[in-house]
Amino acid sequence: MLMEDRLGAAAYDFEGKEGVLPGVYYYQIIQMCGLIKAGDTVMDLGCGPCNLLCILAQLNPESQFIGVDLSDEMLDIARKNIKEKRISNITLIKNDITDIKSVASGSIDIAISSMAIHHLPDIDSLRTLFKEIERILTPEKRVYLYDFGKTKRTETIDFFLSTVTNDFVREDYRNSLKAAFSLNDFRTLTQQYLGKKAQVFSTRIVPIIVVIKSRSHELTDEQKWRLRTMIEALNAQQRNDFNMLKLFLRMSGMRSLL
Repeated sequence: MLMEDRLGAAAYDFEGKEGVLPGVYYYQIIQMCGLIKAGDTVMDLGCGPCNLLCILAQLNPESQFIGVDLSDEMLDIARKNIKEKRISNITLIKNDITDIKSVASGSIDIAISSMAIHHLPDIDSLRTLFKEIERILTPEKRVYLYDFGKTKRTETIDFFLSTVTNDFVREDYRNSLKAAFSLNDFRTLTQQYLGKKAQVFSTRIVPIIVVIKSRSHELTDEQKWRLRTMIEALNAQQRNDFNMLKLFLRMSGMRSLL
């Protein structure tokens, strides 16, 4: 699905700033910072309005970031967000994330993605995405890919959506969870295209969240201080979402960096 509706894109942008997403974003940003080195070029596949990418770029000012999205509505909001925050180390590209012709092979240090992969229409497109990720990355093949996992029970979906108050976002999430790829799909393609460079994690019992990531390094003291300050500023529900995600992924073996 391509989000070309302006109201829908605006609703998603709001949720990324003040709604249900900040707690989830901050968890991911911590993990992403653990992959980034000064001077790296990082590509965000399906960057949307760039709420996550703006924070990541501010925390890593010595690195360059490229946001890729196919939605004009999302990219318009992303440009506005980047300009308002006066961020100079983000470049935006309008492109299909499975075929980024303008990006040279082996030119990207890290590929990241947050809740975008399930928008691909079928398993062949997912395979093409992994092949493209392998093409654009340097031999280190550093990745952080976060997405929904396939679940068969509607009760699980309803429980997951119980804290979402925005009707549009709730319906978008519901459709996204129904469209998600299976944990086995992610494991198979990770092994085929990334090999031992990345590991697949998922929430325990029900793989409703899947994370594919490379080995992390420690955060800098400044990053830790800034991130702790940001987390303390979250409201109760956002902080709960952060802590629950941290707990469930730690139970699956994913190391907490903060």
